[in-house]
Amino acid sequence: MTIAMMMGNFALIKDGQVINTIVWDGDEIDFGEGVTSVELPANVQVEAGYSYANGFFTAPPLTADQIAAQNAQKLADNLSQKTALMDFSSERISVLQDAVDLDMATDAETAALPLWKKYRVLLSRIDANTSDDVVWPEAPSS
Repeated sequence: MTIAMMMGNFALIKDGQVINTIVWDGDEIDFGEGVTSVELPANVQVEAGYSYANGFFTAPPLTADQIAAQNAQKLADNLSQKTALMDFSSERISVLQDAVDLDMATDAETAALPLWKKYRVLLSRIDANTSDDVVWPEAPSS
């Protein structure tokens, strides 16, 4: 197929499958028998292997290895997030507890200490050893 084009990103389609993507800055080009091109909007990211039908691109299904890798990454992210939140809350509690113990705490610090302790207990009860989305408790505002 020969078509007139302007500079842009294009997907090359054959038999309903994206076979390549290109940036083209030319007047006319023949992509080969049975190959058509579709200009990609700026917010659309596709690659070879995607399907194309009725104006829409569809990503290929994930392989078992890709799913396993995503799950492993999500698990690692959850565990890392829990550790970071626990560390932050423990540091906050430590300073607040010092201020209370030394009779140096402001009213706001005295009020904040039990809130941070409750938050840390709620965090400790979260099972982050999962690849599911975790609903984290909300940290105190003080």
